[in-house]
Amino acid sequence: MSVKNVKIRFNLDKENDRKAYEYLQSADKSYSKAVISAICGFMDLSERMATEDAFLERVISTIREETAKINPLGGLLQFVQTPSAQTPAEKENKAETEEAVLDFLDSF
Repeated sequence: MSVKNVKIRFNLDKENDRKAYEYLQSADKSYSKAVISAICGFMDLSERMATEDAFLERVISTIREETAKINPLGGLLQFVQTPSAQTPAEKENKAETEEAVLDFLDSF
């Protein structure tokens, strides 16, 4: 059987130390079992929070990447941007689209 002894001191002038000491005094189990349970619970919580934080960061990153791909102005931004090099077919299609937009606006 491998048993390790660890000494712990509480400074009752410090709030956290006092709370921990009072908890141990009122615990229904031995000091050792109470300390072991507290440490293991804290470590499990820390690991779970780290995993959840990493997952949350991946979700946020994915949302940012996908929303960056979406044009928030619904295609109207292309009319105010500097035109890029276009093929003749693209120029004709753009001209037809611009005419359709202007005709639509004239209908108001």
